[in-house]
Amino acid sequence: MNKLMQLRGGRGVSAAATAAALVLGGGAAASAYWGTTGSGSGSQTAGQLQVLTTEALAQPAGGQQPITPGGAADAAVRVTNPNSYPVELYSVASAGPATADAAHAQCVTTGITFQNPAVPLAPTVTVPASGSLTVVLPGAVAMDLTSDPGCQGASFRIPLTLEVRK
Repeated sequence: MNKLMQLRGGRGVSAAATAAALVLGGGAAASAYWGTTGSGSGSQTAGQLQVLTTEALAQPAGGQQPITPGGAADAAVRVTNPNSYPVELYSVASAGPATADAAHAQCVTTGITFQNPAVPLAPTVTVPASGSLTVVLPGAVAMDLTSDPGCQGASFRIPLTLEVRK
């Protein structure tokens, strides 16, 4: 019985030693793999995003009346992307007060405000590469009751800031 125990004990020690050797050998291999070093250089120049242009559309959308004091209207803006890749229109925000066209000098207080849409725009708006897209922002332009009577029939310039992402 002692011989049988010794053989089993011997095999057990041998198996444990082999397992330990495999683990240690694997650890050494992993250490060598992760411990490699090297050097080199590389360079790349980042491209420059070309400025997008915008154009407000003066005509009301089909079935929509011109804006009046106390009312709201959709803002329709044509965005032109001169870049060779499409861009996502992320946000549109007011960039200053609205002004009336030159023919309406008596329109000093316009009463016009631009309601910034939620950021990011939803649904996502993608302006195609080297192309244009008309974006309609529902109810984004409002005219309050303080607008001057001289604003009747005026067209308004509303400066906007667009944020785009590639």
